[in-house]
Amino acid sequence: MKNSQTLFYLDDDDDDLDFFKEIAEELGHTVRGFSEGRIMLLVLETEIKKPDMIFLDVHMPILNGQEILEIIKKSDTLKKIPIVMVSGAYPKKLVKHFSDLGVDYMMKKHHVHDYRESLKGILDTHFKKTKVAS
Repeated sequence: MKNSQTLFYLDDDDDDLDFFKEIAEELGHTVRGFSEGRIMLLVLETEIKKPDMIFLDVHMPILNGQEILEIIKKSDTLKKIPIVMVSGAYPKKLVKHFSDLGVDYMMKKHHVHDYRESLKGILDTHFKKTKVAS
């Protein structure tokens, strides 16, 4: 397993983007942040190197996280990229819905320490699983 993973993060809140990037980079990963879903989709479709994982904020203007998720899951070149939905809350109905759409993980926005631990847990869990499978 390579140590540094490339992560895409979509969030319309600049503070959340900066916070995520700071934590992920502390953990040794490379982050490309996007504040508009259409820009992230354009980069995903046009660049040869794809991210190792995509984090999507659920509540976004214009194209929300679910709409972006649905577009990604319909694309033959993108559908295998693991997706993490990020939100402040997950009602049970929403958890099942995202699971049915093919989301790999769901992460709550927390305070600094908890957020760091949640992100680390998701990345460690996923990339350890990937290493065992390869």
